[in-house]
Amino acid sequence: MRKILLFSVVVVSVAAASIAWAETTPSVVTGDATSVSNSTAVVHGTVNPGGGSTAFSFQYGPTAPQYGLVSRTGKVSGTSAHAVTRTLTGLTPGTTYHYAIQAVNRAGATIGRDRTFTTTGHPPPGATTGVAVAVTNNAATLTGAVVTNEQTTSAYFQWGTTLAYGIQTNAVNVTASATPQPVSFTLVGLAAGTTYHYRLVASHPGVAPQVGADVGFTTIPLVRFHDRVTAHTTPGRARHKPYLFTTTGTVIPAVAFPPGVACTGVVNVRFFSGRKAVAFRRAALQSNCSYGTQVGFRHLVKHHKSVLRVVVRFTGNAYLRPADARTRRVTLG
Repeated sequence: MRKILLFSVVVVSVAAASIAWAETTPSVVTGDATSVSNSTAVVHGTVNPGGGSTAFSFQYGPTAPQYGLVSRTGKVSGTSAHAVTRTLTGLTPGTTYHYAIQAVNRAGATIGRDRTFTTTGHPPPGATTGVAVAVTNNAATLTGAVVTNEQTTSAYFQWGTTLAYGIQTNAVNVTASATPQPVSFTLVGLAAGTTYHYRLVASHPGVAPQVGADVGFTTIPLVRFHDRVTAHTTPGRARHKPYLFTTTGTVIPAVAFPPGVACTGVVNVRFFSGRKAVAFRRAALQSNCSYGTQVGFRHLVKHHKSVLRVVVRFTGNAYLRPADARTRRVTLG
């Protein structure tokens, strides 16, 4: 009985060793890329499953190790090396891609060495939407720049009162060049005081159009919009030299505008002692409609403690009316 029991233990140990061998982590080798065209390539590799069923695929994309794309998955098994391939489609012409084979089974995962290939043809064009210039109450000129990548490029603007655009300008051919080429188009017959969206679109034959960022502009209103001005001056009392006061605030339009459209102009900040202006500063309105400035007094007004009025006025611009903030009072000395 003891001999039979010992023999059974040996059999179990051999079986366990066999299972361990079947679960060895796979080994891989990233191979060459062949049949490379404008939009496709065949990538090759080798997978040794390590004795078990192993899934493999290729990671690929314009960067590494964050490839971003994965090929169709395949499976191999056994203990010998298998030559495998995958056809990558939907690639961008004239673009360098990184790729590497990867394999995984119950024992673990392995990824091969990174390799690269470059698709044939010209890279797609680039489109950069510029600012709108010469904006009036019924017209504006859209601007932008096209990177042709040395191939004749078609370019046009999409525009409208929403992000759906809905209208496009006539397309123009931009001459092939190694440097960005400016493009522009003048819109007429626009509605006054209205916000429009637009973007530049550029395309090469057989390549998906490339679009620039959305940009907005607002035509000049026939009557300027109302706004509100806030102002806050600190400290409430300056007791010691150099008697510094900081005034900050915001101009708040009554209607919404695209960023930077209405936030232009200056804010005047005056300090009064009685009816006499004792300090003046002019602050430029920032792109977020905020402003700030600082006033310093070397000496006390009238040589003793004084209560000063802080008067803040936004001078207005093409879109917004002039407006005053509520008068504040601070103490000097």
